[in-house]
Amino acid sequence: MCSKYSRTFFFLLLTMLVCTIVIFSMAPRITMSFWTSKETNILWRRKETAHLDCGRILANDRSYIEKFIGEHRIPLSSNLESLDMSCYSIQNRIIPFNFHLRPLKIGVVFARVVYKDYEFLEKQVQMSYHPQNIFCFFIDSKSKDDFKWRIRRLGRCLPNVFVIDEELRIDSAGHNMNLAHYKCMEKMVKLPDWDYFILMQNHDVVGKSVYEISRIFEILDGANDIDIDKEFGRIDESLKWDLKTLRLFRDESALNSTYLNSTLRVSKGSVQGSLSRAAVEWMVKTVNPRVYLDQWNEGAYGVDEQWISTFQANDFLGMPGHFSDICLNETGNKTDFITRWSKWSWSDEIARKCGSKFVRHGVCIMGIEELPVIAQMPNIMFNKMLPSFDYAIIDCTAELIYNRTFLGQEDHPLEEEYYANMVNVIYHKHHLEPNYELNCTPGYELWRNRKYPL
Repeated sequence: MCSKYSRTFFFLLLTMLVCTIVIFSMAPRITMSFWTSKETNILWRRKETAHLDCGRILANDRSYIEKFIGEHRIPLSSNLESLDMSCYSIQNRIIPFNFHLRPLKIGVVFARVVYKDYEFLEKQVQMSYHPQNIFCFFIDSKSKDDFKWRIRRLGRCLPNVFVIDEELRIDSAGHNMNLAHYKCMEKMVKLPDWDYFILMQNHDVVGKSVYEISRIFEILDGANDIDIDKEFGRIDESLKWDLKTLRLFRDESALNSTYLNSTLRVSKGSVQGSLSRAAVEWMVKTVNPRVYLDQWNEGAYGVDEQWISTFQANDFLGMPGHFSDICLNETGNKTDFITRWSKWSWSDEIARKCGSKFVRHGVCIMGIEELPVIAQMPNIMFNKMLPSFDYAIIDCTAELIYNRTFLGQEDHPLEEEYYANMVNVIYHKHHLEPNYELNCTPGYELWRNRKYPL
C-alpha cells in the first residue's frame, strides 16, 4: 500500500513530465531571447540589444518595432579593448559546444573580403559555423592594424578559418576585389570536403541556417548561382577581349585558332555569387583569369562586376555549372539570383524603396523593420547591414538563424520548388540533352516580382 507521500511524489513527477513534453513540443515555434553565458554557450549577445524581443519583431509587431527605428535605432557602440581575444573566448563565442550539429550534405566555403567591424564579422562566422564549412578572409591592406590583428587571431584560433597572408588595396570602385576572391579560390581548392563557394563582401549578412544553405545547394546540384545583367559604358574598347589575348586557358594546345580568337561577351552582375566546386577548380586549374582581371582593374569604377557574370554567361567557355546570356539578350529579362539580395535606390524615392529610409552608395541599408522580410525571402544573404547604423537587425537575424539551427524553428520553410525551378537550375540539368530548348520563363513565381516590403 503506497503512502500519501508516495502518491504525492508520483503526482508531482507526472506533472513535471507532462510539462516537459508540452514545452519541447512547442520549441520549434518559440523565438527565444539569449543571454551571455560562457558555461552554457548560449548565443553571445551584445548588451545594446539584450533587451530586444526579436520574436515580436519577427511577427511584425509594428507598435513594438516603432520603438527601435528613426532616432531610436540601436548602433553598436563597440569597445573592442574589452573583447576577450583569447582562443578559448573566441571559440566559446562561436562554436556550439553544447549542441549537436548534424552532418551537412553540402559543405560551403564562405570567402569574404573584409576591412572593418571585427565583431560583426565574428558574428557572421558564428551564424554559419559548422565543422564542414570553411571561412576564407582576405584583408584590405588599408584596414587598421588592430582589425588585421583580430581577423588573423580568429584564423589562428579556429581550424576551419583561413586568412590569406597577402593583402591588397581594395576600394569602393572595385579595384582588386576580384583578385582577392581569386586568392581565396587558389587556397581553397587544395582543401577537401566542400562543394560550393560563396563570394562575399564585408557587410553581407547570412540569412539562412547551415542546414538551409546546404539544402539549397543540394537542389542546385552543381548549377552556379550568378547574377547576369547587361554591361554598359565600362568596357575599354582599346583593349582586346579575345581568349588568345587574355591567355585565358592554361593549355591552348587542344584549342583551334577560331576558338581562341573568340571574343568574350561581357556582362555584369553582383560581386557576390555561388560557384560549384567544379567551377572553382576550373577557374584555378583550367583557366587563368589574371589578364582579364588586370584589364578590368585599369578601369575607373565598378570594375569588380564583370568577372563571374561574364564567365557564367559565355556558355562556349564550358565553365562547370554555367548558364547563358540568351535570356538576357532575347527577352531583356534577368533570371532569378538567390545568393544575395539588395535593394537599390539611385533616386529621391528613398521613402518608398527603402524600409529604413537610409541609403549608402545607392544601396538601401537594412534596419530592424526588415527582419520579417529577411525571414521570408529565398536569398542566402543580404546586403547591407551596418553595425554603426542598426545593430538590432544583425543580432535579431543571428537569433533567427540560431533558432532555426538549434531549436528547429520553422517560421518560413524553404520553398524548395522555387529553387528547383529556377531557369539556370533547369538549364544545368538538361542543356546537354539533344532536344532541350531553353525556356526563359520560370515555372514558379519569381521572387523578385513580389511586392516589397513583403
